[in-house]
Amino acid sequence: MASFFAPPTSSTSALGPQLEPWHPDSKFETFGSGLDVSDLTPAGEQFDVQKVSIAFLAQHFSINPGSIVYRNGYEDDVTKHAFLGQIYDNIALANADAHVTFNKANKVASVSAAFVTITSTSVHPSSATIPYSAAIKTAEDTLHGTYVPPSTPDTSGAQDDKQFLEYLANQDSSLTLVYGVPVKNDSEGTYFQAYVDAQGGGVVAATNYVAH
Repeated sequence: MASFFAPPTSSTSALGPQLEPWHPDSKFETFGSGLDVSDLTPAGEQFDVQKVSIAFLAQHFSINPGSIVYRNGYEDDVTKHAFLGQIYDNIALANADAHVTFNKANKVASVSAAFVTITSTSVHPSSATIPYSAAIKTAEDTLHGTYVPPSTPDTSGAQDDKQFLEYLANQDSSLTLVYGVPVKNDSEGTYFQAYVDAQGGGVVAATNYVAH
């Protein structure tokens, strides 16, 4: 799970108290020999870890399946793992996620989830008012680092700032539209994922990739 915090004052004196740590409470459950979820696979279809994990989370936590998105997963000889996130208006929430584990019989062995209750009246509009380039400069200046571009950059020549937009869930159930900007400083040994307000322009949170 991500950890949001105010980074060290040596490089963040301008950040202010709005960066107090917050992450939605994580719920973890295990189900012994496994929870039968065969009813979530339509008759005549093969078990699909993506579809079943989304349907299970929606049913188990009584949330809209359309607000859950499969991110990635893997399997070995014993288990299958699904990692999922929460979305609002087709934009991912940076600090809401889930992990579902299935056993060999395709039963749910465990689930952990940190989802948020969203109130539409407290959600920033989904359109940014500043470009991603401005967010990069803000993050670099604030955190004294250099932007780390994606390891697999878009080669289509039609990069869209929207791909970097996320919502940041706040403790009061509101959502802030942000750009996620990775910033690194090798000489200081820092590596942050900065979250820059896509409408206000300031850094509102950061994840420390090298925190102990």
